[in-house]
Amino acid sequence: MERIRLGIGLLWLVSLSFCFGQGFQDPFQFPEQSTMAGGLGMTWIDGQPHTTFTLAPDFAFGKFGMGIYLQFLLDNNNQWKLREDEYDDGPKILRAIRYIRYGQKYDPYYMRVGMIERATLASGYLVWNYSNSSSYDQRKIGLEADLDFGRFGFESLWSSVGTSNLRGANLYVRPFRFFETAVPLLQRIKINTTFVRDSKVNADPTRDSTTSLSAYSIGADFRWLDAKLLKSSLYADYAKFNDFGSGKVVGVNLIFPEFVGLFGLAARYERRFNGAQFIPNLFGPLYELDRNLNIFAKLRAAEKTEGYFGELTGHVIKRILLTGSYQRLNGIEQSGILHLEASAPNLVPKFELRGYYDKAGIGSFKDARTLDINSVLTAEISYQLNRFLLFTTIYRWYWVEDPEGSGIYKPLERVEPRISFRYNF
Repeated sequence: MERIRLGIGLLWLVSLSFCFGQGFQDPFQFPEQSTMAGGLGMTWIDGQPHTTFTLAPDFAFGKFGMGIYLQFLLDNNNQWKLREDEYDDGPKILRAIRYIRYGQKYDPYYMRVGMIERATLASGYLVWNYSNSSSYDQRKIGLEADLDFGRFGFESLWSSVGTSNLRGANLYVRPFRFFETAVPLLQRIKINTTFVRDSKVNADPTRDSTTSLSAYSIGADFRWLDAKLLKSSLYADYAKFNDFGSGKVVGVNLIFPEFVGLFGLAARYERRFNGAQFIPNLFGPLYELDRNLNIFAKLRAAEKTEGYFGELTGHVIKRILLTGSYQRLNGIEQSGILHLEASAPNLVPKFELRGYYDKAGIGSFKDARTLDINSVLTAEISYQLNRFLLFTTIYRWYWVEDPEGSGIYKPLERVEPRISFRYNF
């Protein structure tokens, strides 16, 4: 079901949660200033015009925050009847809550309810940049909850509250903080274990059949360098899928928190040793699509191989915010996975630029720039007309399930030019 929106619409600003660890300022954290956005416009659904009214405020009160995306569609050809289809299934009207949060990711206490974006557990070998809303029309109400008590703590993830969909937890301990030690550096060693389970994975795309998929990992990391201008950690993990294969990874990250105001940078590099029937980062940005296709066939077909993973994030003069990563398996065609984010809210006067892109199945540069069912893309440009109004154009490419319930997924393209309003308070 394709929609093209034209008129006075909503400026929906997506806040991303991504970080390499404590000590680096995440350029995509939740906004700490309250914002009101919304509008009135038109939408064509299957060729039928609808009038839309949208409100999308972001509220920030200290460490608390809330984001709302509430939209009403009135059928122009049916006596302005309210269309309720978007709230009929799943969490119904609760889908309008984008998120409710306390704190930021990697704070000692952090919780988020609603749309889950860029969620990672431990080093990310199993769960990395996971989103429960990679399909724009099938958003869920998920949960993240993290607690760090210094000596021990945990991270947790639930893709859809009240269901047996994806759930995961990472438990960790810093063992040398429980007693006095002559080597303070040892207090930075952290040992962790992660467990992930999804009880509703489509076992056979040709019929209605679900089963469970679970995995666990054991690992450790060591913050060996913690200077003001440079921080670095070494880490290693072993992971295994139940009834399938296992893999190992070793990695290093480097963090430059700030360099005379010119840039802040964090980089990570991993070497991966994947056994047969093992896929790293399986619970990632496109997992909600994979779980409805033949994910078990992918695991059974995965060969023993080695690979690499690289990641870079940071800012340039605090005006350009960038995040990018790429991973690939040696000797395996179409195994590349690309993730890109960019934001330039004040690089050019009166213009705001944003973009997010995930792509799997990359074998060549042509694949990386080709949009298909393995792609999720959002590109946004806004021009500030005055203090409160912006002219915005958003381009989205994502996927949606065939409305006939056949289990077939297809890519969907959407272009949304509109006039938006925004007020910060």
